[in-house]
Amino acid sequence: MKDEKSSKDWPHDWIKKIRSRPARHSLSKRMRQVDLARQVGVDPRTVQQWESGDRLPSIGSLKRLIQVFLEEGLFLEGAQQKEAEELWLAVKRFSEARSATKREFPDFDVTWFETVALFEGSAQEGRVATQAVSDASKSPLPKLLSRFVGRSQPMADLRERLKIHSLVSIVGPGGIGKTSLAVRVASTLAETYPDGIWMFEFGAVKDHHFLGQFLLSTMGLQNQVNRTDLQTILDVVSNKRIMFIFDNCEHVIDACAALAESLLMAASALSILVTSRESLNISGEYVYRLPPLSFPGEEYSLGELSEEEIKEFEAVQLFLERARLAAPEFQLTLPNLKLVGVICRKLEGIPLAIELAASRMSMLTLEQMEERLASLLTLLTAGKRNAVPRQKTLKSTIDWSYDLLTGKERLLLRRLSVFSGGFTLEAVEQICSCEPISSIVDDKLVREDMLDLLSGLANKSLVSIEISDDYHYIRYFMLETIKEYADEKMREETDDRNRHVLLERHAQYYSQILNRAEAKFRTRERNACLDEVRREYANLRSVMQWSYENAHANPIGLHMVSNLYWFWLHEGGLKEGLFWLNRFLESTVHEELPGGDFAKALHGRGVIQFVQGNVKDAMVSAARSVDLARDLNDAALLASSLRLMAFLYINQLHSEEAEPLVQESVDIARKTKDMWNLAASLHAYGKLKLEQKEFHDASILLKESVYFFELVQDKWEVSGPYESLGYAALKLGQIDQSIEYFKKSITISQIYKGTWILSRGIEGLAIAFWAKKAYPEATILLSAAEKCRESFGGAAIPNFPVEHNVALLDLQHVLNEQEMRDIWNKGKSLTKDQILAYSLET
Repeated sequence: MKDEKSSKDWPHDWIKKIRSRPARHSLSKRMRQVDLARQVGVDPRTVQQWESGDRLPSIGSLKRLIQVFLEEGLFLEGAQQKEAEELWLAVKRFSEARSATKREFPDFDVTWFETVALFEGSAQEGRVATQAVSDASKSPLPKLLSRFVGRSQPMADLRERLKIHSLVSIVGPGGIGKTSLAVRVASTLAETYPDGIWMFEFGAVKDHHFLGQFLLSTMGLQNQVNRTDLQTILDVVSNKRIMFIFDNCEHVIDACAALAESLLMAASALSILVTSRESLNISGEYVYRLPPLSFPGEEYSLGELSEEEIKEFEAVQLFLERARLAAPEFQLTLPNLKLVGVICRKLEGIPLAIELAASRMSMLTLEQMEERLASLLTLLTAGKRNAVPRQKTLKSTIDWSYDLLTGKERLLLRRLSVFSGGFTLEAVEQICSCEPISSIVDDKLVREDMLDLLSGLANKSLVSIEISDDYHYIRYFMLETIKEYADEKMREETDDRNRHVLLERHAQYYSQILNRAEAKFRTRERNACLDEVRREYANLRSVMQWSYENAHANPIGLHMVSNLYWFWLHEGGLKEGLFWLNRFLESTVHEELPGGDFAKALHGRGVIQFVQGNVKDAMVSAARSVDLARDLNDAALLASSLRLMAFLYINQLHSEEAEPLVQESVDIARKTKDMWNLAASLHAYGKLKLEQKEFHDASILLKESVYFFELVQDKWEVSGPYESLGYAALKLGQIDQSIEYFKKSITISQIYKGTWILSRGIEGLAIAFWAKKAYPEATILLSAAEKCRESFGGAAIPNFPVEHNVALLDLQHVLNEQEMRDIWNKGKSLTKDQILAYSLET
């Protein structure tokens, strides 16, 4: 059996053995470690570690390793797949044996290997040997002058689709790599199409009337008397296994569609592979929308990714490949690699953009490039001399698409530049259309136009579509380069007054979106509310910036920040939240009594300052909020602000000052039947009783808090009273009950993106384990809690500092210095997910 055989082999022996073989095409030459490292794209030390057994290749590196062995002819003739599979199985076995998390290493991908092997086994340098068909001459595919990087999944997908569909269209925006992919795929299909593969570069055709003549000319055919161009072509291709590649069809899209339809109806064995920014939209067409290369998006923290993980991204691989050509002296260090990741993120994985950026490596450092990418269209202008005009710069490739739009489509594209991070059809209808009474002069767009116009822009690959897994929402977005282009066109072709009206509509719309979301925050719909704000946060941030820069719009911004403080708290965005709250609170000019938005923003700022440990400033914000809430007769805000002041006094161990405040807060909530505020204020009262060492009373109040939070179906805020119940049980000697409460708090806190709430529960659980004399576990958790506080940017002081310090001092006496250091470092090394797992499973 293969698995049994491979189990006797060591990965490092396999790699060294294969590398050391003479290549089939150059028997006198053997590959050095440094040569292998360069071709795989890793540091020579990495190859040394692979061959010494100190390190195993990652999945991506192993695939590149196998591909290099294929390219260099180092696998045994006739046994290429067998040896590749045995190498893979050896790495898989050792990787799984060494994995602390029991993570599975994927099985050998036969389809991927066959795709790679087919390409390497086909005619060299990206050419397909085509047989002459009738009177036609051979038509080699264009040679790819630089190494093709990535796209293994799209290649496999397209090969499969071509087995099923006669017409496959690769569709995507300019610069996404459609042509290169089509050539690469076709290069692997010579055996499938023995009668020839023909590529027709329609970018050279200016008039659709000459399309048929262009095909004849490319194939070396002559017009026949009394025969149409189509009939002449069909005389040649009928009943033959031939592929046509129609490249760059968007400017002659209707003629291409008619031609493809006629050819496929009459030639059943013909296949057509299309590249276009817009689909042909005819029967039988399979549309393959080509995504950007994989790149480290915002969901990845580049600081936490290893060298191997960063190199897994296709965009990074392409940048490094082209950077080495532009600047051979370029040294790949981990800091440089992280900067490359940042650059590829900004370029959103667009191959043309990456190639243009990498070409600047001979003139700019990575730091300079990253800084200058604030203006993508300005920097990315150094195209190759031999490139077609539309692909010499990023701007020229978008110009090509823009010029093909109708007047209304251009107008809508310009207006869509007002959005940030995506938008919905409803937002476009509300903001970009214009009713007859609108103040925008010469507006040509009405609400009824929007669906068709937006569909047109999506079909032409200028707008992308995102559909949620449950089909609950559909969103649209533009790549940053296209958005920047549209904004530039907006400034060139729209006067300031009309542009201002558009921005004002955008601000009003998203202010209303936030109003509706905020009303759901303290209900069972909180999760849906948070999801909506996350989706629209880029637009909300854009509105806040515009409101701040335009004095007359300051009230819109103030209203928004007063409704967003809870979001920043929940998501862990304390610094950004405080930045925006300070901006609007300090810039607002009051001609009379400040309104409810100002008072609410003060309260929000106080909450964030408290969480950050800035008690002095938090007290000032809370006191002003209390005074304004009384003047405004706002009962809900008054109850909230009184509770905040009470928490602040409790934090400073000033129980006497806290008690009347928290009692008034509870009374207001009971009187107004504000169940959420009542639950929150009972939590504060219970915490006060803990400080007063009235533990039975504290438990009663905290259980009542849990009851009311569950009554209003707020399953999030209940983490706070559960954490305090843990301390109450601990003080009453109920250690097991205490651990149960703390674990409930931790379980609930998983929903928060920030780690402040999590740190409180973990800290309490650590103290409970200390009380139970589980010293190593307590030490790990105290260390992990400290890490959570630090990463959140919250207060450095523990939630219950007295109990925390007593436990920590005792642990330092129980454990020797080296034990303490080792265990503490283990806690600090845990990720958030590992901290959660350890807390709940210990």
